[in-house]
Amino acid sequence: MALFLVLIGAGLAASNLLGSHYSIIGSVASFLALFVAFQSWKAADNASRKTDEALQKMQQISQETQQLVERSNAVEGHIDKAVTTISDATRQLYHGFQPIMTEIRKFLDDAKSSEYVAILTDSASIGTFYSRHHQPPLNPRETQALTDRIQALLVDRARDAREFYMATLTTEETSELFPPTKEANTLFHSYTQGVWQQFHPELQITAAEWNEHRQAHYRVLHAVEQAFQETAAQHTDQTQAQLPPHYATSVLPLQLFIRADAQANEPFRALVVFLGQYNLDRVADARAMQTADPELVRTFISMFESLTGQDDMPAYRELRRRVPL
Repeated sequence: MALFLVLIGAGLAASNLLGSHYSIIGSVASFLALFVAFQSWKAADNASRKTDEALQKMQQISQETQQLVERSNAVEGHIDKAVTTISDATRQLYHGFQPIMTEIRKFLDDAKSSEYVAILTDSASIGTFYSRHHQPPLNPRETQALTDRIQALLVDRARDAREFYMATLTTEETSELFPPTKEANTLFHSYTQGVWQQFHPELQITAAEWNEHRQAHYRVLHAVEQAFQETAAQHTDQTQAQLPPHYATSVLPLQLFIRADAQANEPFRALVVFLGQYNLDRVADARAMQTADPELVRTFISMFESLTGQDDMPAYRELRRRVPL
């Protein structure tokens, strides 16, 4: 709970500063604080829970995230600590690349024809850069089969989900500069380069290796966008609102796979991978968890909406008013 208070304070303390780009950092800090608080509340004995009070506090925090404007280095440090704390403390953990990729595959498979699917990850070619450059080397046949299946399922969900949204770190498709410019290529500067350095601390990533990853990302992304467009009738609400299937984000605190479907046995489910730009030093010890708790999944949906800017889009707000999750 102390970490929760520090995160909220750090996020809100910057509300009087200038600049719009970093408002999202404050949002991340507060959402992670909300997650920590929720986990603490869930861990308490049933008799000691104050349900109404806790839920009221969560709603208040969610509203406060809209007021965040700027961040400082201290906020990033708190986010780093929060991701690590949550990862270490949660009980429903999956450890290591292959178990986590297997859970992602299962999650996407189970999300067939869902009402809502949202994905926050570093790139559309999920797991490929990690598996290709991991040291010591992973079994290439097994890992490629797994990542290929995940990418195929991404395309399938873009076809059959009533609403499908995927957010990835920013990158330019055609730039020939290397290293690429920072603001337009957070996939390189905030994630890919850091993953590379964890496995090859004595070497610099080359333009060839970066371009290979960037091209793999765009191959999957274009396939997702094409599948979505070809099945526009399946996404009537989303297409009428002119909401695209893909969003670029400059911040990746962790990775999210979310689905909501009122007809499912579990109407809400989220798979959370605790690997993002703030804890790449733990890339070799990646962890993940799943939850079907509606309030916690709604918190992650709110985080996704904030990171993508959907919460500021009139068309999206109107869609959520007409078709609430």
